[in-house]
Amino acid sequence: MGKKILVVSDNHGNWANLNVALEFMKGKMDALVHCGDSEFTPEMLRGMADCPVYLAEGNCDYYFAGDSEDIFELGGHVCFVTHGNQYGVNWGEDELLDKALEMGADIVFYGHTHVPAYHVYEEEGVTIFNPGSIAQPRQDPPVPSFLVVELKEDGEVEPHFYKL
Repeated sequence: MGKKILVVSDNHGNWANLNVALEFMKGKMDALVHCGDSEFTPEMLRGMADCPVYLAEGNCDYYFAGDSEDIFELGGHVCFVTHGNQYGVNWGEDELLDKALEMGADIVFYGHTHVPAYHVYEEEGVTIFNPGSIAQPRQDPPVPSFLVVELKEDGEVEPHFYKL
């Protein structure tokens, strides 16, 4: 059986919207990835999920006292999570792609832009995801969003974006 990852970002202290995504995936997720700007402590986030939690500190996580990025293995993939602001994501994913290659990651999760995104860099063998913001979206129309990534047994990576 494959693995399911709930990916959220930029809830900026909004408990209600984050809880919607957690309840939607309750008992069905193998990992929670938070791409930063939760404005909760890592302990609080870990207490919200019934699975492993991987986190990145965002530029608005003033009480985070955690790491600005994390790397983990799941379902045969090496996954890298960062907020993204330190990699210039407002101007593109080039620096982020370079960092993924340097770290040997084939899946990258980031936030910061508040806009959902999904890009496959086939030549480099890297897939990059941004779940958008679950509380303060910036795309047009501005709809809060989150992401569920299925890691299939055959190695396929299948994204499912959801709107609140």
